Amino acid sequence: MEYDEEVDKCPAEYAPYRTTLDESDLRLAKDELREDDDIRQPSIAQMRQFIAKHPQIVRCRTDPVFLLRFLRFTKFNVAEACAILERLLALVMRSRDAYGELADPLHPSVVRMLDLAAIVPLGYDERKRMVVLCRVGALDPKTTTSLLQMKLGGLIVGTCQEYERIQVHGLVVIMDFSGMSMAHVGMWSLSDVRLMAEYVNELIAMRVKEVHMTQVPKFAWLLLDLFLPLLSAKMKERFKFHRTIDELRGSLDLDPSLLPTIYGGRQSLEKANDNFRSMFERQRKWFRIEQQLHMDLSVPGPQSTGTARGHRNGFRDEEAMVGSFRKLTVD
Repeated sequence: MEYDEEVDKCPAEYAPYRTTLDESDLRLAKDELREDDDIRQPSIAQMRQFIAKHPQIVRCRTDPVFLLRFLRFTKFNVAEACAILERLLALVMRSRDAYGELADPLHPSVVRMLDLAAIVPLGYDERKRMVVLCRVGALDPKTTTSLLQMKLGGLIVGTCQEYERIQVHGLVVIMDFSGMSMAHVGMWSLSDVRLMAEYVNELIAMRVKEVHMTQVPKFAWLLLDLFLPLLSAKMKERFKFHRTIDELRGSLDLDPSLLPTIYGGRQSLEKANDNFRSMFERQRKWFRIEQQLHMDLSVPGPQSTGTARGHRNGFRDEEAMVGSFRKLTVD
């Protein structure tokens, strides 16, 4: 089987970095992420060496935009960026074993869910952050599953990750729980909740700046009481709860034209969804390419003790990751 050159872990020539950021984006990246011309290219080069020398990684993207999602998320802590990439690849392999074809982010059952406008990027707020609306009630528990919902979320976030502006400025998430029923709660097992928390904490490698929860019914706390304690302290601080839509609107840095008309704004939800579909179609090829990523978990890793940060939630020790990184990186 032939594979796209984008997943050659050690290509003869690496793709060069050509920024799509403007001056204000670059200033923010410098101020908040410690990113500049002096650190960016050496950090990308170190990640590429890590991938090339990693005994378990067989195929992986090495293009700058892919690697920068991890570097920007960790504020250019290269060892931690490599740790998250490694864990993510391992999770991808386990998901393929567990779910087969449903692990494909372009599975028809996932792509069809875009028509529901259940998770819709609305556009950029006044601080240039992408605002994503999640409408829990739009997901029919009779026709969807927790896995499909997580895959839909992954498709939305994965599309956003291909845009440097979103990598730098991050996301603002609005979660509207109106229309939620006990059937929605019943779809989620404890293992599903743990997996979602793992993704939100770090594996999505996305700067989630705020999460606004509105119209949360009392029974939704059956899930939230399980989910919130699993989040990092930093992530928990970003959750804000609002009783009403009016209260929500007052707390957002949004031009009124950005909110859908059903929330008192001036944008059609259908138009916002169409705009996202255009964003997705421009990046669709990367989802197909990422289906070719491969990690051979049967091969011993860089260290038998592993390469991640602590034993909680199945993670391994960060110190081991740093040791592995040093072994796999040349001077």
